[in-house]
Amino acid sequence: MTDTILVVDDTPVNLRVLTEMLKRHEFEVFSAPDGPTALDIAYAEGIDLILLDIKMPGMDGYMVCERLKSDERFSDIPVIFISALTDIDDIVKGFDTGGVDYITKPFKFREVLVRVETHLTLRHQRQQIEEIRERDRQYFESINALREQFIQTATHDLKNPLASIVGYTGVLESYNESANDDTIKSAIEGLRYGSDKMRILVTDMLDLLQMESGFQLYYKPIEINEFVRQCFLEFAIAIKDKKLEFVFAPLDADLQINIDDKWIGRVMSNLISNAIKYTPEQEKIEVVIERQNDIILLHIIDSGLGIPTEDIDQIFDAFYRVRRKSHMQAEGRGLGLSIVRSIVEQHNGEIYVESELGKGSRFTVALPL
Repeated sequence: MTDTILVVDDTPVNLRVLTEMLKRHEFEVFSAPDGPTALDIAYAEGIDLILLDIKMPGMDGYMVCERLKSDERFSDIPVIFISALTDIDDIVKGFDTGGVDYITKPFKFREVLVRVETHLTLRHQRQQIEEIRERDRQYFESINALREQFIQTATHDLKNPLASIVGYTGVLESYNESANDDTIKSAIEGLRYGSDKMRILVTDMLDLLQMESGFQLYYKPIEINEFVRQCFLEFAIAIKDKKLEFVFAPLDADLQINIDDKWIGRVMSNLISNAIKYTPEQEKIEVVIERQNDIILLHIIDSGLGIPTEDIDQIFDAFYRVRRKSHMQAEGRGLGLSIVRSIVEQHNGEIYVESELGKGSRFTVALPL
């Protein structure tokens, strides 16, 4: 992008010489013969550097510089003063008002060019450093927010299963001959449920934190049809219990895809589990594999609750859940889809969702072959 320079000098010859010289070196140049004109141009245009004569009638260079530096928009724009060689006091005052350098009359073209390019380079470097700092600040803020959410969620969601475990442990401890087998069975089921819920929550949180800080993928060629088939077999009992119709549409001819099967298996498990969770009994779930050129598409389609339009953009955010009574009745922590998105993006893939409230959702994972 071309840098823009404002030259301010009340001597027409100086103004013309500097302007023409800078234009020959492919700078965009604005010129002003006095202070008020210089301020008007600076406020109207995007200026990257200013060459500013000190001695001008009316509003001199000091006043122009002070006016500009009082405006936050111009705080980082370098001002190089133009002064006669003997005016040392004027040069020092120029630094005090916010100038970064000076050039002397008569001009030495090479010196002018070197000083201009040096201060433009320094400004660009400062801007890049600030951009990096801002990205780092946002990153650490997101990590801190995630950590705080982790603590809040852990405190809240682990409290109930822990209470169940403690309670059922007490039942087992106080068990005596008068108790029947159903009491023991119920206590054991309660312990198993509470511990499983804590295990899943802790696993999800640790996985999410690992992904936020980066993780290593181990690629290997996988037969995609068989891989997906194995992914949904683990849900056979859950599908049967809800009397769901399950449809699997593999590729006509199996092919290999390079993936980390552990993590993409996690993606499929989360998406199929969600489809089962949010689909009413006796409805249908489909898993469809499709190839488009060098992309494999994995579609997980349900006929469940669907997602409101206003929630679609946030559905992959960590800890986000649809705040409808029907959706909140299904257990969840709002971590699964965030983990899914991180895994897919690490594979240089994409995930997106199409959904209609009350009619179901289609989650599509696109992975490069």
